[in-house]
Amino acid sequence: MDEIRAGNVATVIVKDQSRIGRDVVEVGLLKRTFDEYNVRFIAANDNLDTANGFDIMSIFRDVINEWYVEDLSDNIKSVYRSKMRQGQFLGSFAVYGYQKDKADKHKLVIDEDAAEVVREIFQLYLSGYGTKSICLHLQEKGILVPSQYKKSKGLNYKTPYDDRYNGMWSQSTVKRILSNESYIGTLIQGREKKISYKSKKVVLAPKEEWVVIKDNHEPIISKEDFYKVQELLKMNRKNPKKTAPMGKFYPLAGKVKCKDCGSTMVRSGTKGTNANYLRCRLASKSASRECTNHNIKYSLLEERILATLQEHVNDMIDNQPQLDDIAAQLVPMEGGRKKELEASIKKLYQEQEKLNTGLRNCYIDKYSSEMDEDMFLRIKEEYSRKIKSINQEIEITEGKLSVYCSNSQISQAAHDILKKYSTFTELTNEMAYDFIDFVEIGEKNEAGEQDVIIHWNF
Repeated sequence: MDEIRAGNVATVIVKDQSRIGRDVVEVGLLKRTFDEYNVRFIAANDNLDTANGFDIMSIFRDVINEWYVEDLSDNIKSVYRSKMRQGQFLGSFAVYGYQKDKADKHKLVIDEDAAEVVREIFQLYLSGYGTKSICLHLQEKGILVPSQYKKSKGLNYKTPYDDRYNGMWSQSTVKRILSNESYIGTLIQGREKKISYKSKKVVLAPKEEWVVIKDNHEPIISKEDFYKVQELLKMNRKNPKKTAPMGKFYPLAGKVKCKDCGSTMVRSGTKGTNANYLRCRLASKSASRECTNHNIKYSLLEERILATLQEHVNDMIDNQPQLDDIAAQLVPMEGGRKKELEASIKKLYQEQEKLNTGLRNCYIDKYSSEMDEDMFLRIKEEYSRKIKSINQEIEITEGKLSVYCSNSQISQAAHDILKKYSTFTELTNEMAYDFIDFVEIGEKNEAGEQDVIIHWNF
């Protein structure tokens, strides 16, 4: 363009008009520049020569060229989304803990070295360690952060977090690992998209547009442990203070509430002693104007809950034969139905791929002039209608599958938890999560008695 504006170009010759661009506005501005600087423009295959005067057909060709690019972009997106729905991994780099299968780059397999670190992170968090304590633990062991680990494997991996944290483990990195569904075998793709085929700008796609394939690859973490962690993350517990043993959360952290106002009870210590008390957060913040303290010594509360929990578990174990019968009946029945639904979904995806292939061939026939415009539009509309219908059927069937999975998981979970805690002598973080929803603490009466109401998960 600089040469044209400098007057050094007399004629521009291209094979066809699309060679100078496929954006109507940009091509129009370019042609106007040709006219302003008396540059002759020739598009050989389109029989266009500005020396012969204005050609109105060139305007329609510009529109068709842009329409072609837009359709081609949509078609490519359709192919990619079809591959995503088939469970093919299309990313450049596998998530930490996995690697691309050498025999099939669209398949994820476990990278045992990194997977062992992932398992340790989950186990530490379930044991009561906070994200800050986990970072320090990993740093002390000399474990590389995910980005450095990938580089150590020879991958050309870059991330802005490298400079920000100087290769140190950060709480945000640990949280991303703890909340990543990839570790239970779920493949999530299509999180980002370009705002237009004309632009390279990428934005986050709405969650309903993500392509989510469950049980797509071998899990590193069990679903039971993963969802336990998600519940603990939602509780937004603060990282343990130095007073907590070894930087661990107390088992009842975030679960104890004031019976009168519903506020979470917070810990407060007494200087010079190891005694920890719980008091109403609202009372603490309002200097006891909005609510009273509801003070209770933490060690006494834990002893009381432990004794009550032992009774609760013993009562449940006494009814275990009934639980066994329910689990034995539910799990096989729903397991068989689950296989039927999975087979149906697989068949639907195969049919979807056939329709997408047919639509692609339709576009090819049109642009190779083997199909006229009217026939193309009719066939395209029919394919689009069938694809929309089968997408809806896939969504409904996958919804049914998720319901069956949750029912069997609930029945089996109760059975497994009881077996795991048939005998215990102390209250652990994992035990508190499994059995206790929350605990309400009442204010002391004149006799010094205090209500402690435990709300069980089951």
